Amino acid sequence: MSARPSSTPASDYSVLTPYLIPPALAGKKVVNLGDGFILRAIERRVGKFAPERTVSPRVKPSATEQAALARGKGVILAGANQLNDRYSIWPGLRADDVRASGMRFVPFGIGLHGEVGYTDGLSAETLEILRAIHERIEYSSWRCPPTVRFLEEQLPELKGRMLMTGCPVTYDDPLLNGTRFLKAENRVAVTVTERNDFWERETRTIDFVARRFPRAERFLVLHQNYSPVGRFESLKHRLLPYTEVANPYERLRWYAAKRGFRIISPSTADACLAFYRTIDLHIGSRLHAHLHFISQNKRTFLVAVDGRATGMAEYLGFPLCDPARFETYLDFDFETVRARAQAGFEHMKRFLRTL
Repeated sequence: MSARPSSTPASDYSVLTPYLIPPALAGKKVVNLGDGFILRAIERRVGKFAPERTVSPRVKPSATEQAALARGKGVILAGANQLNDRYSIWPGLRADDVRASGMRFVPFGIGLHGEVGYTDGLSAETLEILRAIHERIEYSSWRCPPTVRFLEEQLPELKGRMLMTGCPVTYDDPLLNGTRFLKAENRVAVTVTERNDFWERETRTIDFVARRFPRAERFLVLHQNYSPVGRFESLKHRLLPYTEVANPYERLRWYAAKRGFRIISPSTADACLAFYRTIDLHIGSRLHAHLHFISQNKRTFLVAVDGRATGMAEYLGFPLCDPARFETYLDFDFETVRARAQAGFEHMKRFLRTL
């Protein structure tokens, strides 16, 4: 069950990853470090992707980018919650284009979108795109049981070829080959998701960690920095109560800082992963932070924001926490998660053997 070392050789594959924000969307989309976690986890399995063959699916790739993608052995579609009723690999791509391109597209750990109204039934074009993809591959990889159930309802002729492999972020040596989850609580990271009506959910988590771990070093980690820290933010926080800070993202940082948290906003996924190596315990609402800590044999407690977390909880058997009752989850037996991950990794290996 061993994972590839970090010094993996160059991959023969190209990759489409939402971790990259193309220039056309600069200022409109915010980098999600979790997408970078997925990219690095896939590289543990297939090798490092060449920069020129690492492309965003958020806009239609240029002719030059498409030519670079086509030079690989195949094009990995790198995870995340991309499957919706009008999924099309990249904007405007049709099934006929998939067939004409000659490219071998390989879904790797993709999951359902997760929000209501996005996966009510796949469009006719999306169904045909998925059929076209499977004409050139034996198996595809999908993140969780609800994703595979949804696909099999829509595409019964492909049942058995769409494998529930789990998310690649979950699978690393400490979890697959370890024996005991870390019990230390000296350095605690809280991740937040500043979407929808987030204030009560995230402040309850902050309050719990401040109360439960008063002697620990506490960090608030931003996976998507919707509003970077301004030059005078710390001064403003000394002069104003948080209720008078209009920007909700800044107000949440102020709230955490007043409760003894240091604010961490890593510039890259690699920087965030390096920081997490120094952390003992994670509590928060970022699914891929949660899966990363599981992969490293470290205890982690997840608050669900939407349906993106429920499928992975069903697969691995971890609790989805109510921020008002965190105390009731702290004795959870993570060895049950290890056992499920080790069993599920067999499906991942079956998929990988066909690449």
